[in-house]
Amino acid sequence: MSGYSFPAAARLQGKKDYDRVYRRGFRLWIHPLGVQVLPKDGGKSRLGLSVSKKVGGSVARNRWKRAIREAFRLQRHRLEVPCDLVVMVDWDADEEESDRVEEAFREIIEELNERLGGRQK
Repeated sequence: MSGYSFPAAARLQGKKDYDRVYRRGFRLWIHPLGVQVLPKDGGKSRLGLSVSKKVGGSVARNRWKRAIREAFRLQRHRLEVPCDLVVMVDWDADEEESDRVEEAFREIIEELNERLGGRQK
């Protein structure tokens, strides 16, 4: 099950990584998630989180973040082109919609595979 781990190398580290993704990447929204994507030439996909206080208090934000990290951990192997991703939560999303994160993340990966020229599995 080691292929489903979430090591530090799978996370965006620091302001420079986030800035690079925001400057050079493109954005994709599938409710309740938005993702800023920067395709990479090699290596593995990495995840960054940006969950605004407008989404809710700390308990709600942490629930969203846990759900997003879990969806990434379980679904990242489906990305055909390695990417740096910064995932955001739609401000008007209800807290209960955090249950829909994995489904939305799967749809995002399918859309990315199509856009980036990958073939569907």
